[in-house]
Amino acid sequence: MKGKKILVLLLVLLLTATLFACGNNSGNDGGGTTPDAEETWPAEGAQIRLVITHGVGGSVDTAARGIAPYLEKYLGVTVVCENMEGASGRKAMKYVYEAEPDGYTIVVSAHPSRLIGEMMYPDEAGYSMRDFAKLGSWSKGDVRAIIAKTGSDYDTLDKILAAGETRKLKCAGGGGVGSTSQLQQVYLKDIVGINTDFIPYDSTAEVLNAVLGNEVQFGLQPLSSALRASADGQVTIVAIHAEERSDRCPDVPTLKELGYDGVVIENMDCAYAPPGTPDYIVQKYAEAIRKAFDDPEFLEWADANNVFIHYTSPEELQAETEQAYLDIEAVLPRLMEDIK
Repeated sequence: MKGKKILVLLLVLLLTATLFACGNNSGNDGGGTTPDAEETWPAEGAQIRLVITHGVGGSVDTAARGIAPYLEKYLGVTVVCENMEGASGRKAMKYVYEAEPDGYTIVVSAHPSRLIGEMMYPDEAGYSMRDFAKLGSWSKGDVRAIIAKTGSDYDTLDKILAAGETRKLKCAGGGGVGSTSQLQQVYLKDIVGINTDFIPYDSTAEVLNAVLGNEVQFGLQPLSSALRASADGQVTIVAIHAEERSDRCPDVPTLKELGYDGVVIENMDCAYAPPGTPDYIVQKYAEAIRKAFDDPEFLEWADANNVFIHYTSPEELQAETEQAYLDIEAVLPRLMEDIK
């Protein structure tokens, strides 16, 4: 009888130890995954959904479709791009924020636009840029530009200022309300003194169409998009928000040299995964992005599309995000006032 009790006790202890071990290896926080899970991700035959926050043909779409082939190449699985427009990019961000943190659904968007939208509309946004798993960035230094139809009454800054003396001008910006374009427009109003109203569009492609179609007097875009738009001569880059002239367009002045300091703005194209995505998945994405920089085809794509390539690690992107919260907090009241 005593022997049976000892046997039962040993079985209970063995079962308890097994359950404890299983509990420690469950979860998606990156700290309790088994070696097998790390080695088998991504699974053979799996498919990654790369959600794009804005429409086809815009700067975010260009950036996402530019990096997608290299994620596919270096992760070894199919990557499918999906444009999910709406709410100035916040719809797609919220969708991925709430997705399973298994690495198979990620989102690409521009920094700091989505952070601006989150801070302006925290209840509607339903996500925190601080909490997303940062996968990395492949571009940086894409400063903002002002564009106008070539030969129009608005293709120099002096012309824009003069026209604004008699009426309010329409200014088109991609990314919608709560975007870097809106921040750029606030700076142009407050620091440069342009008399303008912000007309939001979903993408830089739509901004270009609005400028060429005379729906607006001028438009706001990242310099990479402005360079593509001006390639055929129909559009003129009026000025850029930068410390110094760009070697991509050396004849285009900076607002700083025109006498307006404090209006330097630049974009980054970044990839994010849902909160709780295991660290080993984050690092595999980061490694794939980093490998693209050694790939001649990626470099050729970047040069052809005037993409300002720069590798930013997940850790560096997290630091960029924390700093952006501080920077945007300072101008948030002005952004909210601008839309009233």
